[in-house]
Amino acid sequence: MVKDENFERWWKENKSDILNEDTEYQRVQNSYKIKSGSDLLLFGIPVVSGIVSMQYIPVESEILKWIISAVITIAVFLVCVWIKSTTIPGETLSDIEQRLKNKYFEHWKENEEKLNR
Repeated sequence: MVKDENFERWWKENKSDILNEDTEYQRVQNSYKIKSGSDLLLFGIPVVSGIVSMQYIPVESEILKWIISAVITIAVFLVCVWIKSTTIPGETLSDIEQRLKNKYFEHWKENEEKLNR
C-alpha cells in the first residue's frame, strides 16, 4: 500500500501517542516484561551459561575466553527472548502497529477525499 507523504509525516509525529492509547498494544508490550519466576529463569539462564562456559572453553587466552563467553551469553539470551516471544498469544507489536497505521491511513484518505470534493 503506497502511503501519502503528508500521512507519513503525521504518523511519525503521532505514532507514539496512538500506540500508547491502544489497549491491545499496551497488553502485548506489557507481556514482554518479567512478571514471574519462569521469566526470571529465562533471563537468568544466559548469565549462568556464560559463567559456566568459561570453565569449558579450551582457549588459553583469558581475553578470548571472556569474548567467547560474552558471545555465548548473547546467543543464549537471544534464544530465551525468542522463546518468551513465542509463548505470547496473539499478534506481535509490529502487527498491531501496522494494523493501526493502515486504519489511520484509511481514515486519512476518507477525510482527504471529503476535503477535495
